[in-house]
Amino acid sequence: MSTNTAVDASRKRQRPEWNATEFRRRLWHMLPGLLPFLLWAFPHRDPISPTLRWILVGVVVALALHVWLRYRLIARPGDREQSGAVLGYAGSVLVMLLAFPAHAELGLTVLAVLAFGDGSATLGGLLCGGARLPWNPRKSWAGLVSFLAVGMPAASVIYWGETYFNPEALAAGGVPFWAALICGGSATLAGAIAETLPVRLNDNVRVGAAAALAVVAAHSLTVGWN
Repeated sequence: MSTNTAVDASRKRQRPEWNATEFRRRLWHMLPGLLPFLLWAFPHRDPISPTLRWILVGVVVALALHVWLRYRLIARPGDREQSGAVLGYAGSVLVMLLAFPAHAELGLTVLAVLAFGDGSATLGGLLCGGARLPWNPRKSWAGLVSFLAVGMPAASVIYWGETYFNPEALAAGGVPFWAALICGGSATLAGAIAETLPVRLNDNVRVGAAAALAVVAAHSLTVGWN
């Protein structure tokens, strides 16, 4: 077998395949992204109250614990360590919610990028296949485009919705949708780039960190902290 053939075969083995396990994995990855929409139905203080803060912490921790305990149901062949994936996902969101209680939209935007952007990247790559990225043959152009196409509108709407559908935040001025597009788009773009990097650090950790840094920077430049 030639060297190129061996490399191609190795890459093929590394790529996940679409099956029932992968379907559950995508479902579990994306369902937490619905939490921000549920908040729209419950008017809440801005900054979020300590009570709501700990409710959100409890929900995120409960979901993370559920995934960690039942990870075998969504494990891919060769998966050995799930802690990084679970902690990277939940930790990114929790850190943002606790660090910026007056701007819950920041943490919810990171959640949107992880749930819908990162979740769609794998889904698009599996279903569409196609050309691989030149800097990372394990990732595809279809996955990158799917990340951006789904993640950007989802993150922007969730950022905007927290400031628009929450009466107290809206009374303080709300955020125009163009600003939400910049913040949500920046977070998604940073997360998408981080997701394609050929490094061993878990996807959820680097996507969550990149999205968090980007949305804070974009928020600072477009909305400010008043």
